Amino acid sequence: MINHLTILLIGFSVFTLAILLVAYWFFLPDMRKSLPGKLACSALILCLILLQLAHYHHIALNTDLLDYRAYGCLLMLAPPAFYFFTRVVILPDPDYPWWHLVHLIPLGLSFFVPLEHLPLFAFSIGSLYVGWSVVKVLQLRKQHARFKFELFFFTLFALLAVMALTLGLVLPVLPHATYYLLYTNAISIAVLLIAAALIFFPQLLGDIRELTEAAYSNSKLANIDIALKRDAIEHAMRAEHLYENEELNLSTLAEVIDLTPHQLSELINTEYGMGFSKFVREHRVRAAKTLLTTDSTSSILAISMMTGFRTQSSFYSAFKELTGMSPGAYRKHYSTQR
Repeated sequence: MINHLTILLIGFSVFTLAILLVAYWFFLPDMRKSLPGKLACSALILCLILLQLAHYHHIALNTDLLDYRAYGCLLMLAPPAFYFFTRVVILPDPDYPWWHLVHLIPLGLSFFVPLEHLPLFAFSIGSLYVGWSVVKVLQLRKQHARFKFELFFFTLFALLAVMALTLGLVLPVLPHATYYLLYTNAISIAVLLIAAALIFFPQLLGDIRELTEAAYSNSKLANIDIALKRDAIEHAMRAEHLYENEELNLSTLAEVIDLTPHQLSELINTEYGMGFSKFVREHRVRAAKTLLTTDSTSSILAISMMTGFRTQSSFYSAFKELTGMSPGAYRKHYSTQR
């Protein structure tokens, strides 16, 4: 029974990872994408796919993967790939000087380290990299008021890393079949969490991008009349209802109020305590709340389109994030109060 469930999770994780790889290369405009970032993403995802396929091979044919150096090399490839890709996610303009090649040294050593020591070696290095990423996320949180969902998922990933390190430590006394089962499902759970995050919080990638840009950038508002520009923003959003335009982005609003996108992003972060994406969502949800309680003839889908949301799912996600209830529940609750 457990093996059957594990095989199902392997299939889910492999197909989901393949879809994420295609999406990262050709879609997901909110991600900062460069050739090094794409290569790091590809290395990490392909490594995880190959690991899962190897684990399936173990379940199907009872292959002891730890007897194969190729499997150990895959274990050693995952940590540096994770590090290089994480830099793209949590740093606004990551560079890759030549000395970063030192992160590939463990991968080279994997061809010489005794096979029985490779798992502990790989899991120890991986845990250090995940610990580094958690520290970086905590530093971002100190500089920004909102990062609840993102921190939640990073915390879960850190727990998975601790579990991986524990697996490496107890592997000498742990049956190999149990190790494969635990490690396979740990990867599947991580993939499931990523998929869930992108489905339930579609604005996640945009929020992360804006947060990191605000946290690491130098101030660009030295010669800007903050009060005047804030009034211009309020007029554009409240009087001109620019939020109704589903194509509204940072550059569009910046052009309207005569600022650069970086200046506008910093101004919204410092004056409103949130990123641009959430700032727009709040205006859209505020308008939607008014329509839900005053326009009983319009459907929820129509209201979502009237207030600038691209899809009904993004409307539901944003509305529940900011009000704690769905649009339908909000409308029903208000109608019972009348």
